[in-house]
Formats: sequence, structure tokens, C-alpha cells
Amino acid sequence: ACRALVDELEWEIAQVDPRKTIQMGSFRINPDGSQSVVEVPYARSEAHLTELLERVCEKMKEYGEKVDPNTHRKSYVRVISHDGTKMDLSGVKFDGDVTSSLKFACESIAEEYEDELIEFLSHEAENVKDRLCSKRTDLCDHALHIPHDEL
Repeated sequence: ACRALVDELEWEIAQVDPRKTIQMGSFRINPDGSQSVVEVPYARSEAHLTELLERVCEKMKEYGEKVDPNTHRKSYVRVISHDGTKMDLSGVKFDGDVTSSLKFACESIAEEYEDELIEFLSHEAENVKDRLCSKRTDLCDHALHIPHDEL
């Protein structure tokens, strides 16, 4: 669930026009007449990330559960692609129980680790999934042993 959440957040961030900015800082006038306002990229701003965290778990209804036939470990995979291309859904369980439990897990993670998610995503950190889901939180500690091309 943590990895699906990070995937969705990174995809949403990538959809924002990189030229779009937001003003941050104080709008108060300093004694010398200047203002302490800076423009930062909107995509990775705290305001945008907070907004994304409030609605990203709705995307979990586009996921299904897949069980690895060898290890019997469950993972969540998209059943609806972002661009509408056909997906290989062999062995994927897709029902209301799966999506509601995944959505609940997503909301729990987003609420409990909001500060960490904003911290990692606002700085374009490398391997956010590993750093947040495995190293910082131990939510997915098994995933560190999976080759990265399978993540």
C-alpha cells in the first residue's frame, strides 16, 4: 500500500507543469520596504503535496491484488493504466474488499507519515519508495530484497 501511494504521488507530481510556481514566505512588509516572498515550483510545494495527500487514496480503486505464485506474497498492481493502455491482469484479484482495504491502508499511511511523505517528495529524493516504505517506516521491509526492476 505504501509503494502504491508513493507511485501515485510521484505520477501526480509529474503531471504538473514544471513552470507553474507558488509564492511562499511572508507577505508582510519589512522595515526597509521589501517583502520576504520567494517563488517555488508548485509541483513539489507543501501546499500541493498536502492537497494530493487528501485525495490520492481515491486512486486505490484502480488497483488489484496479485499473489506471487512462488513466494505467495501479496502485492498491489494497477488494473487501470494512467494512459488507458491494456494491462496484463492475469492472476490479479480485483474486488471491493481488496480496494477498500487498500484505500484504508493508504489513508492510514498518508495520515501517519504525512510529514515524511512531504519531506521526501518536496526535495525530489531518490528511491522514495525504498527510503520511506522500507527504511524509514519498515512498512515494506521485505521489498528491499526484491530486485528494483520488479518494484
